[in-house]
Amino acid sequence: MFAEQKLSDIPLVVLDTETTGLRPELGHRVVEVAAVRLENWQKVEEVSQLINPERPMDPEASKVNGIRDEDLLGQPVFGLLQPRLMEIMDGALLVAHNAAFDAGFLGMEFYIAGIHASPATLPNPWLCTLQLARRHFFFGRNNLGHIASKLGVRVGRAHRALSDVYTTAAVLKEMARLLAQRRLDTVGDLLHAQGGPIFAPPPPRFSLPASIETAMVECRQLNIIYLDQYQRTERTITPLYPTQYEGVTYLVAFCHLRQAQRTFRLDRIQSAEIRNGN
Repeated sequence: MFAEQKLSDIPLVVLDTETTGLRPELGHRVVEVAAVRLENWQKVEEVSQLINPERPMDPEASKVNGIRDEDLLGQPVFGLLQPRLMEIMDGALLVAHNAAFDAGFLGMEFYIAGIHASPATLPNPWLCTLQLARRHFFFGRNNLGHIASKLGVRVGRAHRALSDVYTTAAVLKEMARLLAQRRLDTVGDLLHAQGGPIFAPPPPRFSLPASIETAMVECRQLNIIYLDQYQRTERTITPLYPTQYEGVTYLVAFCHLRQAQRTFRLDRIQSAEIRNGN
């Protein structure tokens, strides 16, 4: 896909996400997404939206991106924005700074949205300005703002999605100009130069107990007995989606005992029964 073409000859969609934390596998979610579609380096479409993650912000994430829980009240959930994102990304090479991070979060959001709707995948290849910087430039530090300053690119407000998108686009354009001088001028050259194309992870596949699967799909509550490292507790939860991290399967759920989202190890759920009347 695009291997023999130059960046100026294909549609590019430069993306950035802001999130509640660092690990989508442990229940963190996207809270802001921005995407700009470029054709011949000219903007043809743009989307920028805060998103209700249906869970609190991690305080450390808020310190970085400045997004607070109250900023997200009344914002749409990701599933409502997904059709628009699919439209703007259609047939494009995706671009991000630290693409594996954004691809991981967006892949997980597509998976979560597909639990209660028609599942969709994110098949586009990604080009990563961070990987190009690490492998072919010597900036000293490889955060986006520092790279931009070294390349003479004007920087907007850091760590907000739309501003970072425009910075990333300008950084890529300058990187592409410099790499073309080294005969790395096609999309195939650039993807090879970053170590190969990056893709969003495929939808995970899980074998869940029937009661958990049913409750998750039908948005019903479960009574569970859970054994953590300290004690055995009885809880009522609303299961949201399963994940896997370092070989362990987890269930992300709303815990009615704690009145907050929690992540439960599946192998520590000793029993799970659907509650009647909900």
